[in-house]
Amino acid sequence: MKELFVKDIRAGDTVTGYFALRKADLKEKDGRYRLALELGDSTGRINAIIWDATKEQAALLQPNQVVKIRGPVATFQDQLQIRIDRIRPVNEEDEYDLGDFFRKSIKSIEELSSLLDSMIEKVENNYLSQLLKAIFDDTDLRKKYLLAPAAKLLHHDYIGGLAEHSLSMAEVALRLADHYPRLNRDFLICGTLLHDIGKIWEYQHQAAIDFSTAGRLIGHINQGDEFICSVADGIDNFPDDLLMHIRHLVISHQGEPEKGSPVRPQTPEAVFLHHVDELDSRMGAVEKIRERTDDAGWSEYSRIFECFFYFGNEEKPEE
Repeated sequence: MKELFVKDIRAGDTVTGYFALRKADLKEKDGRYRLALELGDSTGRINAIIWDATKEQAALLQPNQVVKIRGPVATFQDQLQIRIDRIRPVNEEDEYDLGDFFRKSIKSIEELSSLLDSMIEKVENNYLSQLLKAIFDDTDLRKKYLLAPAAKLLHHDYIGGLAEHSLSMAEVALRLADHYPRLNRDFLICGTLLHDIGKIWEYQHQAAIDFSTAGRLIGHINQGDEFICSVADGIDNFPDDLLMHIRHLVISHQGEPEKGSPVRPQTPEAVFLHHVDELDSRMGAVEKIRERTDDAGWSEYSRIFECFFYFGNEEKPEE
C-alpha cells in the first residue's frame, strides 16, 4: 500500500513508492536520451527525471498508469524533482489503492446519489421525469456519473466531480430561479444534471484523468446530445419540441463556438444555464487555488484568471 504522498516529499529524501504516471516526455541531446516525467497522487504532482533513458524504456512508460519508483529528491529550478534510479509499471502482485492517486469529492458517493434522486423528484413534467429516471435508473450509468470527474485540470477535477458540479449547479439554478419566476424550472433541472453527462465518456481515469480517444475526437457535448436523444427515443411519444429544448441546453451550455458549443444560447433557460455553469466552474477553480494556498495570503499567479488571489491574513482572528 502507498505510504508516502507527494505533499510529504522534501528535498534530500529518498523516495520509494507507488505513483500515477501523468506525463512522460523523451528528450534527446548529443545522442543521449533523458525521460522527463510528471508523477502524482491524490495530494499533488511532482517532476521526475530518468537520465540515460532508452526508447524502449520510454515506450514502456506511457502516461495513465501506476508505477513504482525509487530515487533521491533534489531541487531543480526552484521545484522538487525526483532523480529516478529504478522504475517499473505495477503488476498483479503489487498492492495499491487507486483512491490514493485521485482527489475525491468532499461528498460521499452515497450522498451524491441521494441528492441526485432528490433533485430528480422535483421535476414535474412527466416526460422529463421519465427521461431522467430512464437515464439514472441504469445502475451502471449512474455509477459512472457519480464517479466521473468534471474536468482534467481546471475545476472539479476529481472523483465525483461531475456529480458534485452538476448538483451544485442545480441547487444554484433553483435558488436564483426564485428571482426569475418566468424560467422553466424543469428545464433548469434537466439542463444542469445533463449538460455535462458526455464527460462520462470524454474522460478516462485509470491512474490519471485524461481524455479518451472518443473524448478528443467527438467531445462531451456531442456525446451527451447523442445519448440523450437515444434515451428519449425509447420513451413513447416523447415530444419533439421538448427534446429540442433539452438538447439546446446541452449543446449551447459553453456559450460560444470558440469555447466548444455548436450554437450560442438562444432561450432564456439556456442563457441562464450557461452563466450558472460559468459561475460554478469558476468558483470550483477558485476553491482549488484556495486549497493550494492553505486558505491564507497570496496565491501563485493563475494563468486561467490572469491574476493572483488574496485569501486574507495568514493569522486567523481569535474567536
